[in-house]
Amino acid sequence: MSKTETEFDPAYFKGLFGEASDDWKEFVAITIRTFESGQKKLTKAVSSGDMGTISDTRHALGPSLQQWGALSLEYALRTLDEDDLQAKWEILDLEFDELMLCLKKLEA
Repeated sequence: MSKTETEFDPAYFKGLFGEASDDWKEFVAITIRTFESGQKKLTKAVSSGDMGTISDTRHALGPSLQQWGALSLEYALRTLDEDDLQAKWEILDLEFDELMLCLKKLEA
């Protein structure tokens, strides 16, 4: 079990949406697309060593990751630097995959 899977907690957002299930499902779908896009940007940026894009993307995703309870993933993204960037990203990429699985379970 990954850190992201154990930390993931949709309670904050479920509290905002209450019983509005159509709005909830749309929000989850948008969140999935946003995180998938961010993951792709990060993968590309890591491959090219583009620390500017890495910084911008992690900054954009950080608050949402915190609100979903993916605290370890958010923290690890903040600590990405040029040292062993590819090796560090391989681990974080798997955590993003786990986050996607958690979110996709909410779509059902």
